[in-house]
Amino acid sequence: MVDALTLLADPAHRARIDPTGFHRLLERLPEQAREAWRLGIESPLPDLRRPARVLLAGVGGSAIGADVAATLATNASSTPVQVVRNYHLPPLTAETLVILCSFSGNTEETLEAFETVAASEAQGIAITTGGSLASRAHAAGMPVISYEWPGPPRTGLGYGAFVPLAILRRAGVMDLPDIEIEGGFVALERGVEEFGLESTESRAKHLAIWLDGGVPAIIGADLLEVAARRWAGEMSENAKQEAAAYAIPEFNHNQLEAVARPDAEHIDPLRFVILDAPPVHPRNRLRVTQTAEMMQAAGRQVQIADAGGETPLEAILASCTLGSWTSYYLGLLRSVDPAPLTVMDRLKRSLAQG
Repeated sequence: MVDALTLLADPAHRARIDPTGFHRLLERLPEQAREAWRLGIESPLPDLRRPARVLLAGVGGSAIGADVAATLATNASSTPVQVVRNYHLPPLTAETLVILCSFSGNTEETLEAFETVAASEAQGIAITTGGSLASRAHAAGMPVISYEWPGPPRTGLGYGAFVPLAILRRAGVMDLPDIEIEGGFVALERGVEEFGLESTESRAKHLAIWLDGGVPAIIGADLLEVAARRWAGEMSENAKQEAAAYAIPEFNHNQLEAVARPDAEHIDPLRFVILDAPPVHPRNRLRVTQTAEMMQAAGRQVQIADAGGETPLEAILASCTLGSWTSYYLGLLRSVDPAPLTVMDRLKRSLAQG
């Protein structure tokens, strides 16, 4: 029987399972992020004024970058920044900035949000590759930041995160020094080097092997809650494997009671990965180690994954990169092509007819 690491290193197996070369999209994330930041900083945004509140509207792969921006803003801005994953927006005022994020430009939830913004006095900015959102925004005189990317939305994290971050800096919502942004780029480059195909000791490969055959349950400590959500989403899309996402400290106030009971009936397929990093609050880092110890003592299968990072941005991006590569390798082990999303596409076609 072929060893799992040998299988992951086999170009023939990879070409058979991944005929479109999905891994090349992961390898290009650092350059994508640099281009996204340049685009966000240099694109014309007339009359951009500092808002009293920011809403980032989007769903799925188009919203995860918005989550990154909102997470960073939570601890770095006095301006509320909220992600809205739905059709409807909260009441808008002239002091509200709404950033509409739709990779395709045809996401129905985001298009309905656009109509709400267009009918209000709020500021609006559209970020998209085109589609109906771009044409409607242009017709309404709303600024549009357009980009091109050959992969699906989930591989566009660079655009999804760095364009909104650039807008927030330009609007005076967040102080993001260039050195911190550069650190984020470096974290992505380091992630490709450490977790990518050429790495023989890739932590992502070993995590994928450990997760194979189980059900991933990802717990993000503190600011890494967004990374846990990203892990779970990519496990579902890239590896076609159901997964769940949780957050510490919240996990310690409910789910821990069930999963760390010595006399509990264990669900053996669960594999818990707890995401940790140096910028996490010290008390939450303590919670990570104690939570893992309690769960292991109760017979649970648990690993702590620390991808590093000296700033919140670096830590989030490093953790997300580790998750992307882990999900890719898990897909190879499960012999599923990471690219197509046949089930979700079927739902979209059904909704379009409804």
